[in-house]
Amino acid sequence: MQVTFAGLEYLDPLNHRLELQSVSELVRVSFETAQPVRSFVSYRRKRNYEGLYACVNLDLQVQFESLLESLFLLQLDWENTATAIAAQPFWLHWHSDQPISHAPDYFVRLRNGDGLVVDVRPEERIDDKARLVFEQTRRLCEQVGWRYCVYGTPQVDFINSLKVFREYSSFQLGDDDKIATLLGFAQVPTSIDQLVSTAQKIDLSAGTARGVIFRLLWERRLTADLSTAMNSATKVWTC
Repeated sequence: MQVTFAGLEYLDPLNHRLELQSVSELVRVSFETAQPVRSFVSYRRKRNYEGLYACVNLDLQVQFESLLESLFLLQLDWENTATAIAAQPFWLHWHSDQPISHAPDYFVRLRNGDGLVVDVRPEERIDDKARLVFEQTRRLCEQVGWRYCVYGTPQVDFINSLKVFREYSSFQLGDDDKIATLLGFAQVPTSIDQLVSTAQKIDLSAGTARGVIFRLLWERRLTADLSTAMNSATKVWTC
């Protein structure tokens, strides 16, 4: 089946609908400022739910319409690689035997200036139709010079750890010298319990030390093996 790009529609920050037909035009548009091209609809007994994710690392609230989309935003926030995010940023259209249209879930502007287009879909819900539009979206992104990914269901222990870290994202770190000393203690992999115990040598209480450790894990100044469930024996170390 032959598929050719037919154009892109988007809403600018003033909600004006604009159309682009040439691939070369796409790279010049700041789609991270685009308004959503389709509505987030609520209704009784809806299986998914929508809301706003408040990015810790950006002064920004981003719409999501499923739990999985909120998890993607959480992970993106923790990775701290984005400067701006737009939900439902544009409609893509292709000519084929039958017209094909697709609105990706997110456009992300990365800190290095690259664009990232994201679709969020569990693997078990990717049917032949979805595979087609995802493949065409990937090909278009390659032509423009954007990155593209399909975000599937994350590993449970990993995402649970990120949820804990985010809860401590506003924990007050306190004295810079003490934080530097604590990071020095973790230059080699050290269990959380051991690091908390060691922190008492610099007059950090157990509760404060744990809060600081999780805040530093959110900031990625400490790291850990997040492929398994975290506990007091989990080893952490400086990045």
